[in-house]
Amino acid sequence: MCSLFTSFKPLSSKRMLSALLKHRNLHTMSEFIQKLNPLTGLNQWVVLNEDYDYHQEVARAAFADMLHDTERNNMYERALKVAIDHMHAQGKKANVLDIGTGTGLLSMMAVRHKADSVVACEAFKPMGACALEVIKLNNCHDKIKVIPKRSTDIIIGEDMEFKANILVTEVFDTELIGEGALGTFQHAHKCLLESDCIVVPHSGTIYAQIIESPLLASWNRLNNVFNNDGELEIKVPEAIKNCKGTANLHDVQLSQLSEHSFNSLVEPQAVFRFDFSGRTPFIYERSSVSIVKSLRNAIAHGVFMWWDLNMDIDNKIILSCAPHWAHPLKTGKAIPWRDHWMQAIYYFPKELKVSQGSEVSLISCHDEYSLWFNIKEGLKVTDADYKCPQCDCNLHNAYARTRIGQLNDAKRTKKFLRIIDDYVNKDIVVLVLSQGFYAGLVAAKRAKKVYFLETNQVSRYVTASFIKENGLENVEIVDASGVLLAEKANIVLAEPYYTTSIVPWDNLLLLHLLKKFQASLTDDVRIFPQKCIIKAVAMQFDDLHKIRAPLGTCNGFLMKPFDHLIEQSCEISDEVVEAQPLWEYPGLAVSETIEVASFSIHVPNKESNKDLKTTFEVKPGFKCNGIAVWVDWILDDERAEYSTVTSGPVVATEVGKTVQWDVHSRQGVSLLGNREMPSVFDYALRCDFESAECTIEFKPVS
Repeated sequence: MCSLFTSFKPLSSKRMLSALLKHRNLHTMSEFIQKLNPLTGLNQWVVLNEDYDYHQEVARAAFADMLHDTERNNMYERALKVAIDHMHAQGKKANVLDIGTGTGLLSMMAVRHKADSVVACEAFKPMGACALEVIKLNNCHDKIKVIPKRSTDIIIGEDMEFKANILVTEVFDTELIGEGALGTFQHAHKCLLESDCIVVPHSGTIYAQIIESPLLASWNRLNNVFNNDGELEIKVPEAIKNCKGTANLHDVQLSQLSEHSFNSLVEPQAVFRFDFSGRTPFIYERSSVSIVKSLRNAIAHGVFMWWDLNMDIDNKIILSCAPHWAHPLKTGKAIPWRDHWMQAIYYFPKELKVSQGSEVSLISCHDEYSLWFNIKEGLKVTDADYKCPQCDCNLHNAYARTRIGQLNDAKRTKKFLRIIDDYVNKDIVVLVLSQGFYAGLVAAKRAKKVYFLETNQVSRYVTASFIKENGLENVEIVDASGVLLAEKANIVLAEPYYTTSIVPWDNLLLLHLLKKFQASLTDDVRIFPQKCIIKAVAMQFDDLHKIRAPLGTCNGFLMKPFDHLIEQSCEISDEVVEAQPLWEYPGLAVSETIEVASFSIHVPNKESNKDLKTTFEVKPGFKCNGIAVWVDWILDDERAEYSTVTSGPVVATEVGKTVQWDVHSRQGVSLLGNREMPSVFDYALRCDFESAECTIEFKPVS
């Protein structure tokens, strides 16, 4: 059973930390942890396992698809064999150091290929203990020494008898260098490796491709709000228009982008090469300028970025993270899937209009951990163009990229504007119960007065700038302190959206806010949206389920202790339902779409607690490895067909067809890993409107 209001654990680089304060209960050996309840917007104390943080770190740090990545494993093993054979061919012993061993997989590969000695280090003690079990299970315990330290703390003569002449490690992330790879390699060469050592991987290369894409632009810069007749209603403040944004990467499965959603202005450019061999100095900060000619008339919005690893000394074994159109395998979309090393989007500080055949300068920069990019016309590059961009308008600090895209979704916005046009006039007082709902400011041009909820300080600042830019003197920003409004509201307007929400139904915070503002609403108040419908569909994901699937064996090595550790940690720390941007993870609908629950949005106390149970039926010929859950908000129940705002599929689902998900939302998903799910199973949902708790469970039909 899962409490939906607690389902906000870190998801790779995409989730927020929730534990803020701790107090140990010595009698129960549990922890009281203060967590934010997204359905009330309040912190509350919950009792968790005393090792909750430890289990959460285990589950999230290791139980992803990395060890399911057969290509990665095979290439590491091939390169290790080349390095060991090379040392033996020179009449030397092959002494291997494995930094960040994890399960011990790479160390056991070294043993399999006749390494003379193997030392593995793992600073995370639970994983180091797991590695010892895995190594023992595979009869390698007398051939591998595991050191429970960071590599930078290892001392030759104490922890290691002598320096190694082969280093194997995987210390990379989406940006290649973001996990401190440069410092790790430099220290190893200085303190732990022989001068003639071989490093696996040998080097890495970062690629960038200049892109034009309205979709990318919609995730970075806000557009003005126009009414349904095409007339300007709300202007974006100049500070937001001219903001350089941030250098933060936007990690995305680029291969899932529609080929019609972007144009390439240039072929992929190799912008940085990192030599891990130690033959050249390690440089922590540098930049490069690539002079390229545009392939077309276009607007340069940003770059796609990925990297390759040259695994061996002869550069014959190449592990590529390129999207399908640039992948060296040239097998179309049938390329290795990996979620641990995705591609990334970087947005230019200022977009640039270019002409076909014109020369532009692509500026690429990095420090020890991060990358950023810029573009200039011709050779007009100044010192300022190398600076790392920082947001000074607060929009990019307040909202995720997908939220900015949501605000720019014209079809979505028009549905709200239609409600404003139909129901708001000069005698109406409006209460807007959403954060950053700038289209809601259109109501100020129709209404007597608009009260605009903003509980987030950064979002509040941005909203104030919109009000000032548009000269809206009848708008007042309020918080949720419960203070009575000066005038009672006839209409409540909400998207709803709140920065504390993770899974889509967390936005039912609206119900709690309505309760708080009840005394400020007229008896005949009209509330939009009028209904919330939670929907679900059984899915057969192509790959996403792998991040919860046990290994069993990996490259011929037994991984039972690792599977047990991860399953135990997931049981303690993971939620049944988590948030994922499912448009990045293809899958087939294998059941009909089910309506899990429907809530009418009333003034508080009119909605009773709900206990619901309905059955999924997986259609013959398909397997279910996940359940996708989302919310449809019905703005006007009398015109539901034209006023539905969804966080789910943008086209009606069909059994056996790939689901097309909204690209500006995250959906809830319950992943089943490799567990066999019966063809018929139940879901059960309970909503308690007093405690603002929702729970959901999927189980076989008894």
